[in-house]
Amino acid sequence: MTERELKLLLNANAIKRIQLHYAVMSQGYMIVADGNPLETTKRETREFKTLDTAAKFLFKIGVADFAVKLNTNAG
Repeated sequence: MTERELKLLLNANAIKRIQLHYAVMSQGYMIVADGNPLETTKRETREFKTLDTAAKFLFKIGVADFAVKLNTNAG
């Protein structure tokens, strides 16, 4: 889902869970909303270099409650 789609779903209270996942291959973080990664307009997974940058992005769009998942292999 793109940033625009995420904002629309947030405004409709249609998102149940937002997580920040550590992406091992890129050594960065990605935002996952209800199991769907945040994507660029080119439908590529949007990656953030630092946890702080990803958290600031979420705060900017109105998300204050999210989980951080550093090991995506563990349930």
